[in-house]
Parts: sequence; structure tokens; C-alpha cells
Amino acid sequence: MNTFPFKIVYRSSDGQYVGFRFKEQGDTKTALTLYKVDIMPERNHIAFNFYSDDVDGYHKYLSEQNYMVSDIHGGDGMRFFDLYDPDGNGLGIVTF
Repeated sequence: MNTFPFKIVYRSSDGQYVGFRFKEQGDTKTALTLYKVDIMPERNHIAFNFYSDDVDGYHKYLSEQNYMVSDIHGGDGMRFFDLYDPDGNGLGIVTF
């Protein structure tokens, strides 16, 4: 699956977390670490956003891959939509 351009750079030996890095050119690298939890805290909003240069194109791609996505919304110079995993956890996709 190529939904996000991640490369796994670390897995803890106890299986409690995994580190990812985006496949980027140059010296600056963006990383993300995911930790295993037993209970997800309840939130009223999407906790994490990914930036995209092409929100419309990415929305179309994800929709064609049968991902659950919201409609595209906009305001205050931003355009965004939400993407949900099979468990209903959401991520935001945004451009500005």
C-alpha cells in the first residue's frame, strides 16, 4: 500500500512503537512515531494533519482506492478533508 510515502526506520523490540520517516530528498527529514495504547482518548477533532499540494487529486485517489473520506471543506485560506482507517480513527489532509 502506498497511501503515505513512509519508510519504517525503527521498531521497538517490545512491539510498543514504530518510527517512520517520509521519503524526502535533502538533509531535512520529517519523522513520525506511533505508540501502541490500550485505550484511545476520545477527541472531538482530528488530532493530526498531513499537508498535500493537491488536496483534490489526493481525495480522488483515496476515494478510488475505497478509503473512507469526508467531503472536501474549506475556510480561512485552507482546504481539507478527513481520512479514516477501518477502526474509525481519523487523519486530516490539508492544503493552504
